[in-house]
Order: sequence, then structure tokens, then C-alpha cells
Amino acid sequence: MPRLFLTNLPHNCEDGELRGWLEEQGFAVESVRLVRDLVSGVSPAFGYISVRGCSDDVDPIKLLDGQSLKGRRLQVRRDWRDERHR
Repeated sequence: MPRLFLTNLPHNCEDGELRGWLEEQGFAVESVRLVRDLVSGVSPAFGYISVRGCSDDVDPIKLLDGQSLKGRRLQVRRDWRDERHR
């Protein structure tokens, strides 16, 4: 599965918290990386995830896009950098 780009994440969300939430949604998580400001350590509300083992009939973008995490509605897209290397 290609890497996915998530926006509108809660600013106080931690990597482990996002991983746990994704696993609760039924996904086997390969990696989670929330982008953080180097000085403040606060997330500017976006990050990247990779999930594995999705069958062809399961589209994580359709399942996750618009879901709510800590009161924020997530936006999920395919990571554009992944497509550039295909």
C-alpha cells in the first residue's frame, strides 16, 4: 500500500495515539509519522501513514477520509511523493 497523507490531525495527537486509532479502525499499521515543529514540538496537524495487508476491495482513503479523531475531521489523500517515484 502506498503511503497516505493525513491533514487536519489534532495538534496534540501523538504517533502512538494515531497508530492505536488506526488499528481500532481495523488496519495493520506499518508506519506512522506525525510532522512536528523542530522548536516547539507541536504538530502542524499533518502526517504520513502506511498500512499493510489491505485487500483490493478495501480502500483506506475511502474508509478514513472524513472520520473524526479527537473532534477533528481528517482529510486523507495518497502521498503525492509516492506517485512521483512510480
